[in-house]
Formats: sequence, structure tokens, C-alpha cells
Amino acid sequence: MRRRTTLLALALVALVSPLQAQQPAAGAQMPDARQMSGIPLPVSDLAVGTVTVRVVRGAMTNPVIDHPVELSGGSSPMTARTTDSGRAEFTGLRPGTRVTASTTVDGERLSSQEFTVPGTGGIRVALVATAGAGQQTGQPASGAPPPAQRPSRPGSVVLGEQSRLVIEMGAEALNVFNLFEIVNSAPDPVQPPGPIVFDLPAAAVGVGSLDGSSRQATIAGKRVTVAGPFAPGSTTVQFGYSVPIKTGRLTIEQKLPIALQQFSVMAQKVGTLQLQSPQMAEQRDMPLQDQTFIVGKGPGLKAGDTITLAFSGLPHAPNWPRNLAVGLALLILAGGVWGSLRTGAPAAAHVERRRRLEAKRDRLFTELASLEEQSREHAIEPERYAARRRELFSALERVYAEMDEEAAA
Repeated sequence: MRRRTTLLALALVALVSPLQAQQPAAGAQMPDARQMSGIPLPVSDLAVGTVTVRVVRGAMTNPVIDHPVELSGGSSPMTARTTDSGRAEFTGLRPGTRVTASTTVDGERLSSQEFTVPGTGGIRVALVATAGAGQQTGQPASGAPPPAQRPSRPGSVVLGEQSRLVIEMGAEALNVFNLFEIVNSAPDPVQPPGPIVFDLPAAAVGVGSLDGSSRQATIAGKRVTVAGPFAPGSTTVQFGYSVPIKTGRLTIEQKLPIALQQFSVMAQKVGTLQLQSPQMAEQRDMPLQDQTFIVGKGPGLKAGDTITLAFSGLPHAPNWPRNLAVGLALLILAGGVWGSLRTGAPAAAHVERRRRLEAKRDRLFTELASLEEQSREHAIEPERYAARRRELFSALERVYAEMDEEAAA
């Protein structure tokens, strides 16, 4: 559980600026935004020497607007004010400089970890203040009704640029987290022509909502429905599901019910895993802590477009050991049935020879099973494994030939 929470927190900080393998979504827990406060994350979509600091109250959907933020540690402190999205931007920093971002919100001092300005890309960091009374509900100080309580009007919404997919590797499944923000850019609530419906892949299992998701979203089977009206700003919709891994390749397709302003995906990389998508215009591997993540981005997509994620190099258990075991079992069964249909009482010498052949056959089967186990655990060199496997099969063929000759005699 702790590893899953860390992954999602890193994904949100890096791009917004888990887990049981088969059913992660229904019980998954989204991290408290305060757990992400002050953690700097390198990103590729910012120019070299750029740092953005996002200041929010309680949650990422509550930006602190027109507020001073200080960046200290360079030759002299720098100050910038937050925009309507709560971001303060610092540019022209010298790579290698160690800096710290800080601000004070409602008397609460917020500071980031000290970090180094990277030589490629930039840094995003969030400073999360405690939500005060009335701030979580959006009640303005003037006493006027908040925008969410005003009458709604017909309109449209989109999936904001902070929407993304986060993919985590399970033991036998890919866990897919859909972290979406539905954006209403109008000053009043809007009611789309119909509910927003996400139809999930046919192979999806364990579909469930994540903590922090709007109650406007409901789940029935493999369908997530989000009903309007939508308040001004962002409505957070977060859900997840798993797709079982059966082979080394897996393709996930998901249709968009409304337009997406920017395509973003972050996938945990294990072994030789590779990710391809026609929606990705750029892609890179990003090391975080002791893990590596594939980070991909692309332009916006239209309503009705299908996101396609093609994975290769997935770790999976091979099917051939099971097939071999079934084949050998059937062979033994067939031999037993054939022998049981034969009549007559062989001589004592024939019985003893048959017993020795069966004992030798069983010993060879046991050694073959042990060899397959060593191969699965990578405890034997491939060349030695292949050579010994051929020897065992040849020996089994000879044993069965002798058993057939004995039976014929």
C-alpha cells in the first residue's frame, strides 16, 4: 500500500505541478495532497533553468491566486506571484544551483525540500497549505453565493491538461489509474447535453473509484458515468482498473467521451517493458527514487478519439511448462489405459523388467520437472538447460520404446 501511494503521489506532483495485482482499484487510496507538498519533481516539458511552484489550499483544485512565492539559494532570492492556476514561475536559473521554494499562506509557512536545478528540463513543486474554514467549500468572503450554487446553463466541458493515465505493474496484471479533471471554463455551472460516460476495456477487472474522486461519478460494471451539472473550474474524477497479463504483449484501448486538452501517461517500467502509443508525441524514461517510469505526452484529442497504449516486454509466466505437464500426463494416462486393455499374465521376468522401466521413467520425469523449475527461476544456463532437456526427452523416448517392446513380447 505504501509503494502504491508513493507512485501516485510522484505521478501527480510531476505532471500536475497503488496494491494487489488483480483488484487494486476498488480498494486503492489516493494520497493526501499534503503528503506531496514540497517534493520537487523533474519534468521534460519545461525549459532548462525553469522552476514552477504551485500553491494550493488543501487540494490541487484550490489554487492560491496572486500570491508571492520566494525562491532562495541562488545569488539572490527571487520572488514571483501565482497565476490563476496557482503557479509561480521562475526562469533563467543556472543549472546546478541548489534552491528552496517557500511562501506563507494564512500565517502558515510552507517550504520545499532543497533541490538542484537540472541541466535538462525543469522542476515542478507543489506547496500545499491547510484548508481553512470555508476554503474547502469555496464560500467567498463577500457572502455572495458560490458559483457552484448558481443556476446551471447548457454548456460543454473538457478533460483538462492535468488529466493523465498512470500505469503500475502488478504481479500478474497492469493496474491502470485514470486521473482526470473535468474543466468548466464558464463562470457559472454548466449542464452538458448528457452525462459523461467512460467505457472501459473489455478485459478490465476490479473497476473502482479512488479516494478524492467526485461523488458525481458512479460505476456500473465496466462503465464510469459522471453526471452534471459541473461547477466552474475543475471536477476531479479518478478511477482505476486492472488488465491481466497473459503474454509479453498487451494493448489497452479506451475511448474518450469528451475532448482532452493534452495527452499524458506515466507507466512504471519493469525489466524490458516498452510502451508505444500513436497519441505520444514525445517519450522518455524518468528515474524516481529506485524506480524508472516511462513518461509520454502528446497533443489534445477530440471527443470520440481512442487512446491506445501498446505494451511489450511484459513479465509473464510462460505457458509451455504447463502444456508440457499436461501432455506428459495425457501420455502417461494413455499408456496406462493401453496397458490395462492388454490381456494375459506376463512371466515374472517380464514383470520385473516392466517395473524397472517404469521406475526409470518416473525418475526421468522427476528430473525433467526439476530442470523446468530451475529454468523458470533462472538457476541454470540456457545452453545447459537446452542440452539436458534434449537428453531427458531422448531417454524417455527410449524407455517408452523398451516398454512397448516388453508389452509386445
